[in-house]
Amino acid sequence: MFSTIKRILALLIVLSLLAVAGLTLFFAVTGSEYFWGMLVLMFFYPVFLWAMALVHKWAKKSKEENQNRS
Repeated sequence: MFSTIKRILALLIVLSLLAVAGLTLFFAVTGSEYFWGMLVLMFFYPVFLWAMALVHKWAKKSKEENQNRS
């Protein structure tokens, strides 16, 4: 069950990254005013996702260390 949820969340993240890249390309081609915002999002969204994964790994490691000490 937990593995299925992880797979679904991973698929949603991949789809959201593809949507951001696709919308950036679309706004660039159409010359929309939203292009620069999407370009910034295209760089910072993956960095944000990486940082959240790093924090999760760090918190999980700290929790396991605290349980081992008890």
